[in-house]
Amino acid sequence: MIVKKTVVRPHWKKGYRVNARERRHFHDINDYRRYRLPPPPRGYRWFRADNDFLLLGVTSGVISSIIVGR
Repeated sequence: MIVKKTVVRPHWKKGYRVNARERRHFHDINDYRRYRLPPPPRGYRWFRADNDFLLLGVTSGVISSIIVGR
């Protein structure tokens, strides 16, 4: 039996620091244009968690922007 893990996100808000355990469940978005996302600024990357997109600081892990359920 395969169990799909989902990320619990009641605490996601701008300025929240994502820890390494939570980050393991995210998918790195290399082709942000495919999802109609704006280009990330230098030092930031887009990540996907379920159907939500998070713009995170690469070194800090702080959420800069959230796009919910596209």
